[in-house]
Amino acid sequence: MQRLFLILVGAALAAPALLRAQNPAAAGGWDDPRALELVRRAQARRAETNTDTALTNYQADARGYVYFYLDRTDTNQRTLVKTDQVALDVFWQAPAFSKQRIIGLRDEKKLPTRINYHLDHLSVVQDNFGERIRLGDGDEVRDVLHPASAGAEEAYEFRLADSLAIRLPGSEEPVRVYELEVRPRDLSRPAFIGSVFVDQRRGDIVRMDFTFTPASYVDRYLDYINVSLENGLWKERFWLPNQQKVEIRRQLPELDFPAGGVIRGTMRISNYRFNQDFPPHLFQGPKVVAVPRAQRESFAFERGMYDEIREEGIGPGVELAEIRRQALALARARLLSGLPGVRLDAGTASGVLRYNRAEGAVLGAGMSFRPSGTLRTRLHGGYAFGAGHPLASGEVEWRPAGTEVTASAYLNAARDVGGLRVVSGAVNTLSALLAGEDYTDPFYARGASLGVARGVGTGWTLSAEGRAERHRSAALSSDFSLFGGFTRPVRPIDEGTVLGTMLALRRDAPADAARAWSFGVTTGVGTLAPDADAPVDGRLTWTRTIADMGWSRRWSVRDALLEVDVAAGLATGEVPAQEVFLLGGRGTLPGYRFRGFAGDRFAVERATFSADLLAPWLRGRALGALGWSQTGTLSAGDLSRWGAETTGGVKGSLGVGLGLFYDIVRVDLARGLGTGGRWELIVETRPTFWDFL
Repeated sequence: MQRLFLILVGAALAAPALLRAQNPAAAGGWDDPRALELVRRAQARRAETNTDTALTNYQADARGYVYFYLDRTDTNQRTLVKTDQVALDVFWQAPAFSKQRIIGLRDEKKLPTRINYHLDHLSVVQDNFGERIRLGDGDEVRDVLHPASAGAEEAYEFRLADSLAIRLPGSEEPVRVYELEVRPRDLSRPAFIGSVFVDQRRGDIVRMDFTFTPASYVDRYLDYINVSLENGLWKERFWLPNQQKVEIRRQLPELDFPAGGVIRGTMRISNYRFNQDFPPHLFQGPKVVAVPRAQRESFAFERGMYDEIREEGIGPGVELAEIRRQALALARARLLSGLPGVRLDAGTASGVLRYNRAEGAVLGAGMSFRPSGTLRTRLHGGYAFGAGHPLASGEVEWRPAGTEVTASAYLNAARDVGGLRVVSGAVNTLSALLAGEDYTDPFYARGASLGVARGVGTGWTLSAEGRAERHRSAALSSDFSLFGGFTRPVRPIDEGTVLGTMLALRRDAPADAARAWSFGVTTGVGTLAPDADAPVDGRLTWTRTIADMGWSRRWSVRDALLEVDVAAGLATGEVPAQEVFLLGGRGTLPGYRFRGFAGDRFAVERATFSADLLAPWLRGRALGALGWSQTGTLSAGDLSRWGAETTGGVKGSLGVGLGLFYDIVRVDLARGLGTGGRWELIVETRPTFWDFL
């Protein structure tokens, strides 16, 4: 396994260089004659189009969606906050007059928000932005020179990257285009960075995929903006807007928090009508106007509010994610974020403040530093007042060309036994403080790890990790609770030095899709050299594998959702106490004593059906679970260290619950159906929030 881990690391590190060697762009030079000739053709065609007497005006229909969601770049989790659906009439008249009228607009919130959009987030980009690119009515990006404007050669470098055929509306045959890569000569100035696709026959701009340099961003909260504009060919002569996608990510500039806010807009333009008789006053006044609110809200949309998102899920999509990767390569890994390179690092809310029976109260803080677009370092420190020891961690993350390499070192990192996460950090802190219920079984680790991860197909990630650690038991250090007392002891683990490797394959489900599935499997090998005074004789060696699979189905009626999750695990060899699987109670098999079951093999199936009762205040929930655990190499005495036993067969439970206030807080009541079953009340937040709580 160690040899396989080293092979994977080496392969992932070598992959970027191999890809560069195969990329036709790597062989060409910047500003070679062919590239500059294409730029001049594109400039000439833009000027000719505005004076082409065959096109005096046009009218078109535009339909689009604007999504606002929270995302985590480190886990790819996304949570939809708000959806807007918009319909527009689009007008243009030579030489450069434009008008757009919003005739339909409706929205729906999935989480509370007061966000308002700039008008150009709800409208169509015409003339490929004109000579100067502006976004957010100039409050986000202002006056960035277009790469096909006159004089662009003085501000940009151009490289012929590829020749390809793409199929577009209005053309019976695929259109042959050249891809021109564009980068600014001075990365410290406001500028475009990305690709322009030029028609090989006449030099028209067919498509643009790009982002901006950090100096382009007017709003200090902007992380980045990605743009993809695609034109269609009409009357075999005119390249006019067909589809556009814009992604805008914001975050607090002072705080490196895991979640950021993303606005993603998609627009499709169709049904062009040419050379009509427009009234003389049509183009007077603002370029974007709206009909009265009642008329907008009563518009008969051809598609449902969530039709697009149910097909694709939320997220940047392949093309917008590729824009970031390409831009980083063109910028020679320079930082392309509009946020500061040095920021306070919160990590998670529990990393700043938490409480449990082993550590007591914990306070922490950190800093993050991004010297380039592919490198980030993080330092975090704190103190556990109950345990009386410091906490510290450092991490270096390097992301070259789709690969992520992470090296970390840590002191007194709190780990949890069990195999499955069953509670969010914030809820566990509140539960421990208020009710004396700590839903973790902690122990401490100090050491270092090295990991590498890389995408291996659409949606799949392959990762490997090696670690060297010393494990130490935790002990009860605080029994303070306002309205209860801790009843579960803090049980010891097998202490010693651990060497381990891990290999994982994962596919994440697209968020909010009508049908979605996820899969993950993680397998590892470990050895533990026990301390001299430990009751264990000799070195322990084991393997441990966990697999999980999820499936979901959504319906538009009352936003109904069925979720099914299955997880199973197997540990073999001389399994230390901290590698045992624990089941029972919240998060695994509700309605039984919390972590009352254990084993070196387990299986759990959970199903939940939910639907709106009184949106957004109440959402009904029905849930069921099945669980099983057994021992192979472990004995009953090994399980007694956790005060647990095997399930003795399959156990089941049923329950009902409510999601409160946009389904942020969930209150479930479950009953175990087998021997030892009991009623259990579970209060928790939705799982998509757990990683930053």
